[in-house]
Amino acid sequence: MAKKKFDIRIAIIAVLLAVLLAVVSTLAIVVAADLINNYGGGKTDVSSQTSSIPVDNTDTSSTESEDTPSIFVTPTGVELDTKFSRLLLINGSNPLPDDYDTNVRDYLVEIDENYRNNNYVTQIHKDIYPYITAMVAAAQADGVDLKVWSPFRSYSIQNDLFQRQVERVGGDEAKAATVVARPGTSEHNTGLCADFNMADDAFEQTAMFTWMCENAEDYGFILRYPEEKQSITGVIYESWHWRFVGIEVAKEMNSLGMTLEEYVEYKNLDPTMDMYTDDSASKDTEQIKD
Repeated sequence: MAKKKFDIRIAIIAVLLAVLLAVVSTLAIVVAADLINNYGGGKTDVSSQTSSIPVDNTDTSSTESEDTPSIFVTPTGVELDTKFSRLLLINGSNPLPDDYDTNVRDYLVEIDENYRNNNYVTQIHKDIYPYITAMVAAAQADGVDLKVWSPFRSYSIQNDLFQRQVERVGGDEAKAATVVARPGTSEHNTGLCADFNMADDAFEQTAMFTWMCENAEDYGFILRYPEEKQSITGVIYESWHWRFVGIEVAKEMNSLGMTLEEYVEYKNLDPTMDMYTDDSASKDTEQIKD
C-alpha cells in the first residue's frame, strides 16, 4: 500500500514537471521569435504598439524646396537664385500707372561701365542687376563683347523716341507703336529689360546674339519680341531686346515656346504683379488674378 502511494506521488510530480517544461518551452519560443523579429530583420506587426502614439505625417519636403532658394553659380563665380522672378507685364493693353515713372526711381541702380556701352541711359532695376551683370560678365569671359546698350528709359525719353518714330512713318501712331512703344507701355520704363549692343537688325548676325540664344535663359532673360509672335506682342521682331523674367521661368517659357503675354495668361497671373520691387521673391509666382 505504501509503495502504491509512492508511485502515485511520482506520477503527479512527473506530470507537473512535464507541464512546467511545456510552459518554459513556450516562453522560450516566444522570446526567441521576438528577438529574431527585432534584431534579425523579421517583420513584426507593431500597429497595436504605436496606435496611441501621435505621428506627424506632414510632408515638408515641398515646402522646404519652395522656401529654400536654388542657387546657380555662374562660370564667373556669381551666385544667382533660380527661383526669383519678375513677371510684370507691360504692353499696349497693360500700361503702367501714371505715377510709376516717379516711384520706380527708388529701385534703379547705375550699371557699371564694364557692362555697358552707352552713357545716355545707364540704369537698371536693382532686382535684376546681379543677373544682367553676371550674364554680361559670363559672355565677356567667353570672348563675346556683350554689353548693355539701352536699359531703363524714363517716360520723357520714351516719348521723345516715340514722337520721332511717328514722324518717320508719316504721322501714323499705330504703326509707330509697333516699332517704338508709347510712353507708359514700354518695358524700358520698368527697368526690367535691356537692348544689347545696338538696336538694329544687324544684331541677329552677331556672336552676341548667338551667345544670348544659347545662354540667356541661364540668367533669367528671354527674347521678348520673337519674329513669329508680333500678332501677340504687338511689337516687331527685336533680336536685341531681352527681358528678365527669372531663371526657372525663362527655361519654362522657352520650353513652352511662349511669350510673356502667353505665359501670364497660361498661368492665370495678375499682369501687375511685381509692380515695383521683389514681390515674387516671397510669394508663389502663380499669383491668381482677383
